[in-house]
Amino acid sequence: MKTKEKLLFPKLENEFLDNLLGQLVNKHNVIQMFFTKNPSSKFSYLIIHIESSIDAKQLQQNKWVSKVRRLYQIVVLFIYSTRLHHRFSLGDPFIELYCQSSAVIYQNNGFKNSLVSGRNWEKYKKRFNTYKDRFHHDHNLYKSHIQNLISEGSSNSIFTSYERLIGFDLDYLEELYCGNKSGLSLGERITNLIEYVPVIQKYFVRSSYSNYYLTDLFKKAKEATDDDELIYRDEMYEAVGIAQQKIFHLIEERFEELKKNVKKIRFEKHAVLCQTPDKSKDIILSAAIEAILNSTEVEEIYLFHQVTYGERISYYLMLIVTVGNNEKIKSISESLKYKTGDKYNFVLLSHSRYWIQKNLYQYQSFFVSIVKNEYLIYSASKYFAEFHWETNHDPYHADLYFYYTSTKNTASQFYTIVNNAEENYQGLDTLFTLFFISFCRTYIFVKTYYLPNDLSNQSLWQLCVYADSDIRKYDYLLEQFWTDFFPYLDKNMRLYHKLIKLNKDEVNPMNIIIDKLMNELDNLIIKGGVLSNFEQN
Repeated sequence: MKTKEKLLFPKLENEFLDNLLGQLVNKHNVIQMFFTKNPSSKFSYLIIHIESSIDAKQLQQNKWVSKVRRLYQIVVLFIYSTRLHHRFSLGDPFIELYCQSSAVIYQNNGFKNSLVSGRNWEKYKKRFNTYKDRFHHDHNLYKSHIQNLISEGSSNSIFTSYERLIGFDLDYLEELYCGNKSGLSLGERITNLIEYVPVIQKYFVRSSYSNYYLTDLFKKAKEATDDDELIYRDEMYEAVGIAQQKIFHLIEERFEELKKNVKKIRFEKHAVLCQTPDKSKDIILSAAIEAILNSTEVEEIYLFHQVTYGERISYYLMLIVTVGNNEKIKSISESLKYKTGDKYNFVLLSHSRYWIQKNLYQYQSFFVSIVKNEYLIYSASKYFAEFHWETNHDPYHADLYFYYTSTKNTASQFYTIVNNAEENYQGLDTLFTLFFISFCRTYIFVKTYYLPNDLSNQSLWQLCVYADSDIRKYDYLLEQFWTDFFPYLDKNMRLYHKLIKLNKDEVNPMNIIIDKLMNELDNLIIKGGVLSNFEQN
């Protein structure tokens, strides 16, 4: 039965919704409305019990539904009558909590199928436990199937089965928080759930707005299966299992939260600056953090190393940024040096969270040692995704042969020019710079399993010192160089059409530096057996 009278909903304290709901009642067969204001969580809930399933589906798609959630933090949920009574009979705790008789703000007595919730806790407890046990039973069946696949080594099937299990768990998480299943892709569902349970974003590394590293992996496994190919990523089984287990714990926590609130009824924003106290007292470090935040979008900053050498203090910072890489950091490093003076050095590494995740197969040994809570000095949120570390990660020096050979060949070319009878040193400054960069990158890679890109020459050298402080024994050569060493290198990273004016007195120090550093690299890689099968011509 429809009514034309003007309706008011004072409990909502929302004029916009008052007008909308008044129109809704006049146009559709609305049986009941339940409103629960939730001061302890982000969202309040407005449940609209409607007669027709078609109306419920169409009305849920209205733009004003998402607008009300966004502007007023009110979740509007349309449920048709048959489904509402079915979920109530199953003991669904979402319905039990948010469709209480005390929450009714509208009821059309012309309909006989109103939901009446008057059972006490003891009567409801059995249904709640049955509902929860049903979830555990189905969840365990999925999980048991996966364990069998792992023991059989069925790689593709393991990932596609994990995808189904995570999808099953997300169904429950959506129903317990949002009131219904969305039917969207895994990535979209995870993204949408962040509003309700922000901690979920800690469990999945993003690749784009609604895509994640693990969901991309599931997609690749499915495509490989469709093409009768195999995908070998067994080192990621545990990471996927950890993410799935954390979703499972979110469901358990939500069950307990709903249970607690149902019993209670029956019986009666901010970005986080995670600075540790001792580090926050460092005025220079605090100024550096402020300058970095003013220059680029940073998610987290880790102070993974700090060393004092003489009167100079060096800070090694790992920046996890929204977008970008080391290249943008060069200008920030120069700005910090200008602001803080020569007594302080800053080695800044910068990568996006997804870039690190995607490259863990190469660089995990390095990142796992520096991305630690004990080193965290700034975080823009407490909900950033934790990395999916590979289990049984076996570090290796991929393409080291090529890096080493390139460095050695550059040194050889340098010697060829130095020893020419005409003393024609054209291009020698560029070759010298190329050798220094190649040496540093190769040395760092051998020592740390990390290959830096787009760093200044001084930062590269300081990273060499971080990798092995013994390299400082060559500092005297850089200090005795006939001009400021690092600015000279930085200048020669740009190509100019000009005549090079170098004499023997200037070339000799270059020659000595290359001799010493190349010998260091030979001892480390060849004599040290890192490249045991290397053949020298």
